[in-house]
Amino acid sequence: MKTKKFSVVGVIFLSIALLLSACGGKNTNNGTAPAPSETGGGEQISAVYFVNSTLGDKSFFDSAEAGMKRAVKELGIKAKTVEGGTNQADWAASLESLVSSGNYNVVVVGTSQMKDITIDLAGRYPDVKFIFFDDTIDGVPNIYSMLYSQSEGSFLAGAFGALVTTSTELKGANPEKVIGFVGGMDIPIINDFKSGYEQGAHYVDKDVKVVASYVGDFSNAPKGKELTMAQINSQKADIVFNVASAAGLGTLEGANEKGVYSIGVDANQNPLYPGSVLTSMLKNVDQSIFRAFELMQKGELKLGSSEVLGMKEGGVGLSKDELYEQHVPQSIKDKMVEIEDKLSKGEITVKSSL
Repeated sequence: MKTKKFSVVGVIFLSIALLLSACGGKNTNNGTAPAPSETGGGEQISAVYFVNSTLGDKSFFDSAEAGMKRAVKELGIKAKTVEGGTNQADWAASLESLVSSGNYNVVVVGTSQMKDITIDLAGRYPDVKFIFFDDTIDGVPNIYSMLYSQSEGSFLAGAFGALVTTSTELKGANPEKVIGFVGGMDIPIINDFKSGYEQGAHYVDKDVKVVASYVGDFSNAPKGKELTMAQINSQKADIVFNVASAAGLGTLEGANEKGVYSIGVDANQNPLYPGSVLTSMLKNVDQSIFRAFELMQKGELKLGSSEVLGMKEGGVGLSKDELYEQHVPQSIKDKMVEIEDKLSKGEITVKSSL
């Protein structure tokens, strides 16, 4: 199996560096494009993306940042990114300082942990528009929100995991029908991933066992690795699904070290450990944020409402890059095409736990 080194020590140093720089709210200027973009009401869009963590997770938050950069480049918006750090107690005040500054007419923020804070600020600053991602907020006239059907995306991951653990073609697959799940926190959004994962696994084989662990946060990569190692060593999991942002980098490293498999999350993490990370469940956060700005520019963004973006809308899916083509057996690839087609056509119904 080909490997690519990505040490937990490296993750720790990167996390420390990012945290230190984020203590005062790290600003990342995304630049401006020549042609200014408007909100649809004649104002030039001046947006800020507040990260309720730090960048560098190579998945969820980085994907949102990529969407911001694309909007700057292609739509001409002005944009800045501010990292709020990992201390949750600081987030509300940090975000309010941005909203109240008068420098931004659009605020981009996400995750269920920021939902109540955003609703409160939107009520007190009605002239600011909010693009909220990864949860739904309805009935607030200056908030547009979008939720990704992580249950559908995770259904695909679970089906893929079941096909891997029952495969006779993959050297890292053992005779046990056990697949792992490492979540960042035991919260509704993460458990919706878990629910979809279990449904997908049991769609393929009802005897597949799903073992689950939670890191307790989204940054502790060594803990993510420790939990993954326990699932592999003690419970005989031969493929583990990372749903823990930066903490999940430890999951991917642990699976690689043990010569088994993993599934990345939110962005394409296949290149981190080629041949070990066989695929990644994609939340197309970047595309959805760009789409929201595009609709705003046209005056078509439905403020006050929310959308759920699933497989049919291109909100979720599996990464199928050249590494997927190289390392995944054709029998599994064929079966996944069949499952994806049925899901897109509504022939498979995935229940959300939310």
